[in-house]
Amino acid sequence: MKKLTKQSPVTLVELPATQFGVLNGEISFNEFSKSRMPSRAIHVLEGILRDDGWENVQSINSYHGKNGKSTAENFRRIFGSDVVLASYLTSTFLQTNKLFELYKLNNPEGIAVAGGFDANFRTEAALENADIVVKQEGEKTLVELMNRLIEDRNSLEDTEGIAFKKGKEIITTTPRKLLTSEELSQLPHPYYDKVTKKRVLGGVIETSRGCPRNCRFCTVTKFYGRNYRTKSIEYVVEELKRTKDLGKFIFYTDDNFIGSPNKTISLLEAIADKGLNKKLGIVQTPTELADNPKLMEAMKKTGINFLCIGIESINDDSLHNLGKGHTAEQNKRAIEIFGEYGFWRHVMMIFGLDGDTKEVYKETLSWMKKNSESMQFFAIVPGEGTPFHSEMQEENRILSEDWYLYDGHHVLLRPKNFTPYELQNMIIDAYNDYYSIKNNLKRLIISPDKTLTLGLMAYTTLFGGVSKIANSPQMKNHLEFLKSVS
Repeated sequence: MKKLTKQSPVTLVELPATQFGVLNGEISFNEFSKSRMPSRAIHVLEGILRDDGWENVQSINSYHGKNGKSTAENFRRIFGSDVVLASYLTSTFLQTNKLFELYKLNNPEGIAVAGGFDANFRTEAALENADIVVKQEGEKTLVELMNRLIEDRNSLEDTEGIAFKKGKEIITTTPRKLLTSEELSQLPHPYYDKVTKKRVLGGVIETSRGCPRNCRFCTVTKFYGRNYRTKSIEYVVEELKRTKDLGKFIFYTDDNFIGSPNKTISLLEAIADKGLNKKLGIVQTPTELADNPKLMEAMKKTGINFLCIGIESINDDSLHNLGKGHTAEQNKRAIEIFGEYGFWRHVMMIFGLDGDTKEVYKETLSWMKKNSESMQFFAIVPGEGTPFHSEMQEENRILSEDWYLYDGHHVLLRPKNFTPYELQNMIIDAYNDYYSIKNNLKRLIISPDKTLTLGLMAYTTLFGGVSKIANSPQMKNHLEFLKSVS
C-alpha cells in the first residue's frame, strides 16, 4: 500500500448542482446562479492543509473546468491524488458519490473523504463510496486525520469526529467538541488560487458560527449548535484585507449575522475604520435587526446594504408550526423598517406549509411584490436530522428521495391544502409573476440600487434566469411525477 506523505497529491472537490445529479451533467440554475462566489468549504480546508505543511494541495470546483463542467485535466488530477476530499450538499450528493466511485476504480489505494451537511446527517449513504466521513466542523479534525493517515491508515478509532468503514462495519468515533471562539480566531485563512480569484464575482467571509434560534426545519443548529461563537475582530479584518480584491461584493456567510449585536457593531466599526467598506456587503439576518437602529446604521456605514431575510411566512399558523419566534405582523413591520433605512430586501419565503391556503398564497405574493427588491419562494426541504424531517417521515408525507431535488425549488412533501402538483405550479407562477417585466419595472422606479435591479432584471427576464428553473428537464420530469401522485 502506497505510503502517504506531506508531498502526496491531495485534492479538494466541490461539485456544482446538475440536472438529475449527473456527474459533469448540465448545470442546474436558480435566479442567483450568476452571482459566482467561491466555494465555502474547500478553500478554508486548503488553507489549513497548506498551513500544516502539505505541499501538493489543489482545489477543484466549477471555476476550474469549462462551462461549469470538469475537464479531462481536472479528472486526471482527481484520480491521480492519494487523497480526495469532497464537500457537498444533499442536492450534490449523487454526482459526488459517483465521483468517489470512479476515483476508487481508477485509484483503488486512494483515500476518499466526505464532509459537509449531507455527509454528516446521512453518513451511511456517504460511506457507500467514501472511506471516511468528517463529522460536523472539519478544520481541526482534518489536520489530525491527515496526520494519522500518514502514521497508520488502518488505525483511526481514536481520531475524534469521524466515521469510517472497517470491513462491513461503520465505526463512528467520539464526537469532537465544536471549536471555541478562540480556536476559530486562530484558524489559518482560506487559500484562493489564481483561477478562483479571476473567475468569481464576489468574496465570502464568515464572522461567526451557530444560531441561538432552534427552528424545527433548520439543520444549522444540528450541525453548528445553538452556541453562538464569534471570530475575533482582528481575525475578520485580516481576512477582509486578504480578500479585498476578490470580486465586487462580499457575502458574509454567517447564518445569523447579528447573533451578538454589540460585538457585531464593534466589528462593523473596525471594518469602516480600516477602509474595508468599499464593496457591497450582503448578510443573512433575522428580523430583530429592525429593533436596533444603531446596528442598522453601522451596517450602512460598512457598505452592508443587502439583507437576506428568511421570514418564511406571513401566516401566524405557519410560523408557529416552524418554531419561528415572531408573528406575521412583526415580520411585516421589520421588512418595512428595512425599506425605510434604504436596505435592499431579499425576502425568502416558504410556501405549502400546513397553515397555507390559496388566500394566503395570494396575500403573500401581493405583499412580496410591494415590500421587497428580490425574493426566493421555496418549497420546504425535509432536512435530515431535524424534528421537521422526523415528523414528515412519521406522517408518510415525504414524496421523493431523489436527492438532486433537495434544493428548495422542488416540492418534496405532500401539502395539506393543495395537491403536490398544484403547489409546484403555484411556486413557479409566483416566480414568473414577481420577476415579470412589469413588476421588475415597478421595483426599478423605487429601488435603493438601480444598477443591481437592472442586473437582476436582465438575468431573470432577458437571459431567462427564472425560466431556466421552470423549463429545465429536471423540473419537467418532477412535474410529471407530482401529477402522478396528486
